[in-house]
Amino acid sequence: MTRQIPLFPLGTILFPGATINLHIFEERYRMMIGRCLEEQIPFGIVLIRQGDEVLEGRSAARSAEPYLVGTMAVINAHLRLDDGRFLITAIGQERFRIQTLLQESPYLVASVTPLPEEDGKDSSAAASELRSIYERYWQAVSAATGATLQPEDLPDDPNQLAYHLADRLQVTLDRKQRWLEGDLLTRIREIANDLRAELALMPSSQRRPDEGLSGMNSLN
Repeated sequence: MTRQIPLFPLGTILFPGATINLHIFEERYRMMIGRCLEEQIPFGIVLIRQGDEVLEGRSAARSAEPYLVGTMAVINAHLRLDDGRFLITAIGQERFRIQTLLQESPYLVASVTPLPEEDGKDSSAAASELRSIYERYWQAVSAATGATLQPEDLPDDPNQLAYHLADRLQVTLDRKQRWLEGDLLTRIREIANDLRAELALMPSSQRRPDEGLSGMNSLN
């Protein structure tokens, strides 16, 4: 179902299920957040493809052109400061694809279509392997640093698992955008390969004999 939402182009990516903290200081985005709060509607966070992100204390030199796939953000906490600025916390909901840009001023408004998620049945084996690799990764980090580090509890659902780790991994924004746009199985496989690459850089005594660059494609 197509719907109209305001857009917030940023130099970052929000995955479904992830949380983002934002300082809203520019007038047009104060208006946008005020509207979202008043009408209890979400806004879309989209990565900037070209142009500039607005930073505190200056305006963007070039208008921001967003990628076509982004994530709905729902405000779950906010504080309005005396001068009209907002401090907000928002949670990523479903992904969407921009169909048409309807408005550019004072802020972007677009007609978007939600992107459905796969049920995860065909990816359950790959998700289980990803979970195992992640646990071995944290065991290796713990051994290499001498610190007692316990891996966090990971979501059981393959979609939630992949988005959670995609949010956590330190990779380029282009790569994260590809994960946001791509299918579930590809997302899981690429995240698993990235973790294998990190394991391959660990001291050899902290790795299993079969864990090295030669194992990068075992999920393919």
